[in-house]
Amino acid sequence: MDLNEYQKKMEASELKKTLNNQILELLELFVDLSDLDYLSFYKFDYEYNVFDYEYSLNKDGDKIDKPEHFGKTYRIKIKKDKLIYGYILIDRRIKSKKILKRLLNKIKKHFHEKKQLEKKLLDSDASFNIYVVYDEELKAFSDNLKSGLKALFNTEVISTKDIALYSSQLKGKDTKHIIIYLVEDQNKIVQDEQIIKGLNELIIVIGPNDHSISMYCGKLGIENYISINEFKAENIKSIILDTRKELLTKNKYGNKIIGITGITGGIGSTTISMNACDLLSTNLPEKNILYIDLSNTKAISNLFLEGNPLPEKTIVDLINSSEFNIESNLENGLIKRKENFYCITGIQKHIDKEYIERDVFIEKLLEYISSSSDYFNFIVIDLGEADASNLKSTLYDVVNDLWVITEMSLPHTSKLKTFYSLLKRAGLKDKTSFVINRFDSKNAISISDATSILNMNDDEKKLFNEMKIPNDYEDLGSCWNYCKLASEHAKNSIFVKKLDSILENKGFYKKEKKSETKSSLFSFFKKSK
Repeated sequence: MDLNEYQKKMEASELKKTLNNQILELLELFVDLSDLDYLSFYKFDYEYNVFDYEYSLNKDGDKIDKPEHFGKTYRIKIKKDKLIYGYILIDRRIKSKKILKRLLNKIKKHFHEKKQLEKKLLDSDASFNIYVVYDEELKAFSDNLKSGLKALFNTEVISTKDIALYSSQLKGKDTKHIIIYLVEDQNKIVQDEQIIKGLNELIIVIGPNDHSISMYCGKLGIENYISINEFKAENIKSIILDTRKELLTKNKYGNKIIGITGITGGIGSTTISMNACDLLSTNLPEKNILYIDLSNTKAISNLFLEGNPLPEKTIVDLINSSEFNIESNLENGLIKRKENFYCITGIQKHIDKEYIERDVFIEKLLEYISSSSDYFNFIVIDLGEADASNLKSTLYDVVNDLWVITEMSLPHTSKLKTFYSLLKRAGLKDKTSFVINRFDSKNAISISDATSILNMNDDEKKLFNEMKIPNDYEDLGSCWNYCKLASEHAKNSIFVKKLDSILENKGFYKKEKKSETKSSLFSFFKKSK
């Protein structure tokens, strides 16, 4: 963002504050002229399609606690055309007066101006756009659907007969898209087959009750096919809302983003993260690996990955310096450990702990991850201790795989139960794996006791049992004393062998089985896939 853009954003932000104050003054006047004791305002949340309580005002313009309503209440909807901004709730009828109508129109106008300002501040009115692609014979249906979707989601809806006209917009990283096909037969789907295969968006097809078309769409990876005879707007609405989180966090580049977090500090998340990255870079020499240290305590990865106890640049400097560019980033905190293994070390100052939780840092970080995805095939994010902070909750959504490191003690298992419950409620269960570190330590409880405490089903128990790492204090202790990676200096250790096995079992790479004798000469000529 250059200086002019920044100044425009600041001006828009100040104007938004002014509009908010003017809206409050107009609502206060409305209470007074209507001879009401108070009113409440509920804002429309277009992403969830619900009205959220904002505030209540009395006739003196003071904000008061949310009133309890025991009798009948009345709503005055605040909207312009089909865009809804919210409603005013009052507890009795009021007489229609010309001055009140003019006042309401002015309130609506201010809300509309505020909405336009929010577009400028956020660069987009919504997290997604909707495209309706239609056959000519279904144009009237398309027009009606467009109006309905616009009202349902308060978002941009574009109708077109040719989706190829919008290919550049669909490839943009900043906004996700929903594409709805309205078809009479499968011709348009066949015509757009190559385009559809290249898209990583939510696609819905509304068409005739024809099993062959539905099957054809399924082969193209289109999971949502709705018969036009049974179509209801609510069907579209539920599909979009149910897949909203998945839509907003889809990775457009086919790379893998892995988040690794420990149920407590000191449980091994940094050790596992760094060594996993080194194993990936060794076993996949044609792939580029990026390690990001996002621990919110003083980082230690710099000791192992760059051999520097006091790095001049950290993740804060890098993310604030510029957009992703290998050459310039190497001068601002990006470390090249080997030809295909890069790393970004974490914070060193306590003051930075608060900064990395701010929205401005999180936004820049997500932009960096998005743009660096063109270059890096695997991005491993060391998230430190698990918690529900703003930064970590955002990244739990973004990653493709979330590894939760735990031990088999009763306190760790109890904390894991609470955290796993939060992950399941957030819809993150399917991307979550558990790594049981030092599972054979003294005072460790059994796997069956742990899975019983966690209320796991048979599939979850199997996963919980597969990713176990034994206590390898001797080898790891030696590596820690000299700040060396076990994957480089203790290659035959139990820890490295087990971590290597976990990565292979999860499909990150596959090693060729070597024969017992005379394999060294011939293995030189073999290449891993």
